Amino acid sequence: MTKKIIVSLVLLIFSSGVYAMGIKQCLFSEMTGVVNFEGKPAAGVKLVRMVDLNKEIYDETITDDAGNFHFPAIYRTSILSKILPMEFVVAQSITAHFNGKEIEMWNNIKRTPEENTESRGKPLVVDCDLSQPEFTFISVNNNLIHSLCTWDVEPDPDQATFLFGE
Repeated sequence: MTKKIIVSLVLLIFSSGVYAMGIKQCLFSEMTGVVNFEGKPAAGVKLVRMVDLNKEIYDETITDDAGNFHFPAIYRTSILSKILPMEFVVAQSITAHFNGKEIEMWNNIKRTPEENTESRGKPLVVDCDLSQPEFTFISVNNNLIHSLCTWDVEPDPDQATFLFGE
């Protein structure tokens, strides 16, 4: 009986210590911006943000009268990445619900756990145009981001090769 109690206590102490040593990972950086349609602010647009391949984590916001929106950063603490070598890969997407349609506004596969890698360390402040007919493709830190948004970021210098194989 005493042996079981001692083993249980050791396991409890060890497991809480491992959790405290987990690595904090940013799944989606904080994002602020404005949503426009045909050059005018799009008020009342519901934006749904999905994170992860199973689309398990999501939140939503609604643009204000000036088309402004804000999403806080989403973090998780990973214990396994501290113990086992593993690649960080997280799917990101934002869908706009506007005029009875669902419009994909942002799609990315984030491959680094630090915040703001989508914008090379700068705050992620975007200007999105829902009337734009096609996604813009941009390579940032070797991640191909598909978006209806623009933001203050320099694309990778070899973007043409990455996108078109030239």
